[in-house]
Amino acid sequence: MEILDKLTALRKHMQEHGIDLYLVPSIDEHNSEYVPHCWQRRSFISGFDGSAGEVIVTQEHAYLWTDGRYFLQAQMQLNDEHYTLVKQTGLSANIEEWLTLNHNNIRLGVDSRVIGIERAAKLKQVLSTQGSKLVLLDTNLVDLSRQDLGEKLTLPVVYAFYLPIHYTGMTVEDKLAYLRGELTHHKADYILFNVLDEIAWLFNMRGGDIDFNPLVISYAVVGKTTATLFVDGNKLSKELADILIAAKVQVLPYQDFALSVKNIEGSVMLDDRTASCWMLSLLTNHQPVLTVRSPLSLAKAVKNKVEVSGSKAAHIYDAVAVINFLAWLDNYYVDGVDEIIAAEKLLEFRKKHATFKGESFATISGFADNGAIIHYHSSHATNKVIDNSNIYLVDSGGQYLEGTTDITRTIHLGNPTKEQKHHYTLVLKGHLALSRAKFPHGTCGEHLDALARVHLWHECLNYRHGTGHGVGSFLCVHEGPQRISPGISAIPLVPGMIVSNEPGFYLDGEYGIRIENLCLVTEIENSAVNGYGKFYGFENLTLVPYCSKLIEFEILTEAEQQQIRDYYSQIRQLVYPLLNLDVQVWLDKQLHLSSSE
Repeated sequence: MEILDKLTALRKHMQEHGIDLYLVPSIDEHNSEYVPHCWQRRSFISGFDGSAGEVIVTQEHAYLWTDGRYFLQAQMQLNDEHYTLVKQTGLSANIEEWLTLNHNNIRLGVDSRVIGIERAAKLKQVLSTQGSKLVLLDTNLVDLSRQDLGEKLTLPVVYAFYLPIHYTGMTVEDKLAYLRGELTHHKADYILFNVLDEIAWLFNMRGGDIDFNPLVISYAVVGKTTATLFVDGNKLSKELADILIAAKVQVLPYQDFALSVKNIEGSVMLDDRTASCWMLSLLTNHQPVLTVRSPLSLAKAVKNKVEVSGSKAAHIYDAVAVINFLAWLDNYYVDGVDEIIAAEKLLEFRKKHATFKGESFATISGFADNGAIIHYHSSHATNKVIDNSNIYLVDSGGQYLEGTTDITRTIHLGNPTKEQKHHYTLVLKGHLALSRAKFPHGTCGEHLDALARVHLWHECLNYRHGTGHGVGSFLCVHEGPQRISPGISAIPLVPGMIVSNEPGFYLDGEYGIRIENLCLVTEIENSAVNGYGKFYGFENLTLVPYCSKLIEFEILTEAEQQQIRDYYSQIRQLVYPLLNLDVQVWLDKQLHLSSSE
């Protein structure tokens, strides 16, 4: 189907609703980064299928905003006759600025289910200065267009199951008790939830409604004495249903959420960053609304002892799979292994573990210039054979019952150039600097981001993505509220949080380099004795060696080399005994930190 046909269908509905411009975010009504097919509206209307970006359609043209991770991908996927790529290079979305500079006296329409309360307020303020108006619609014009063009849009129905306490560390009753304490603290009677990983965490529920994310499409309302889960009850396992009944959680159909919220009597808490304008519209004037950050956001991000233990176990399982894969690739690439075959083989190794439940995102398997596309996805049109002539980047992860993994390794199967080694080592130095950081209580990710970039900066180089994101506990591979990036999070890093450490460098048209470990924030023992309070650091969870062939040893300090040796001793202790003899032989060669070996 041609993009013009899709745009024409949308513009017809825009005219019918008196809309001059129509905003198509990438998120769904649950503020999800990854969405089921039925809600993939932005990719439908634009052809761009990256996970981040927003579209504005006018009667004459269309525009896509996305960040530096996707510039190359967007340029490849957009039809430039109908679309203009607007590159987001600042620290926040710049659609508002574009509207201010380019449009007066217009009506900007958006589905009220896919725009947050806080975002809508900002748009209204910007538009009002230009004599324009934000129109919150109760229907989605892209959905109407898809139906016009013959698509059937149905919600997925995938089995949902209970995750036992030996994986979660807390019962449903424990979590509800915590949440009700937060209601009392904020003097509220109820709280509404639309964010799927928060609902899954709260009810110890996992499913498969969204690719790579073990989530269940649902809403929830929790009061001081009541709790209701709005979900398709047919997808719940008997064990999960029984657990919810025992915790006095009422299960109602997904579509009953709106009517139930309208009938609430009492004050209601909402997170205005994630709750939609549609949710707010359900609350009548006699229901006081408190807009605060969801108390589950931070509770979920700070892993308890059971979740930490599970994550460590998952990373050992994952290290076995990734090391087996790298050894296999080193031995068999000469047989004509391509990017797709490599990704499939890595999945095959992961599937060997009993608690593996699937990939945590679509594997990025990029050889040579494909590796320079930051969120590259191999296709039959772009697929390259991996050989020993250039760099290969593989970014992948697994979902295990015990936890979620995410690892990037960049390797060379032949003889890298001096330039390739130098760029890799600059990235490695930043990765190591962040890994060994010590920081006082109250430090946020934005305070540490420069540690990973400074060696690149010294040579006027950089990378167009954040340095670290939070990771869930058998939940989403991208989890807030913490992150490590130049953008302001205002969320201190505290023990129990898991974040990625993934600096990179990308030479367009040639190769990409990224080195990623997941790290656990830990407290440094006896750090408060000096009178400056507690200090924290990072513990590597990922246990896979770096690529010695790509290291320019001459620019590593002795401290950095010792840091790698210490890391390798962990790999030898925890992973090496779990490998077959032939893979142990291969790993022995990788664990020698010497340019001559």
